[in-house]
Amino acid sequence: MQARDRSRGFTLIELLVVIVLIGICIGLASFGVGKGLQAATERRALSELVQALRAARVQAIVTGQPAQTRFDLDTAHFQGPDQQAHRLPQDMHVQLLTAEGLGSAFEFYPDGGSSGGHLLLSRNDKRWRVDINWLTGNVQLSSLN
Repeated sequence: MQARDRSRGFTLIELLVVIVLIGICIGLASFGVGKGLQAATERRALSELVQALRAARVQAIVTGQPAQTRFDLDTAHFQGPDQQAHRLPQDMHVQLLTAEGLGSAFEFYPDGGSSGGHLLLSRNDKRWRVDINWLTGNVQLSSLN
């Protein structure tokens, strides 16, 4: 009867191993969720940026007046015409190349053209480039990874 009682329960070592395995699984799951949230934040910010540039082009064509998307590189904010300001993720770095005299802005014209230039964005090991064609005003996002 004594051998029978010993086989009924779990040892402390077995319970500790199970608890450690559960902890490892939770840690891996939270790491995956964190990476997914970071990727979603990047996609949202890039989408808002491209949308602000394209909205400025459309507004210039529709109103017949030049329209700008302006950038504040110190605070990582950007704003399209008649839009609220958007903020890029804090750890996303931006380099802007645009026409001289515009400062940190891209200007779109009623004929569909623009001042032209590009933006280079980077976050950790990921890099993107947003090209603004000077002749057509076309805005194109591409990944550099």
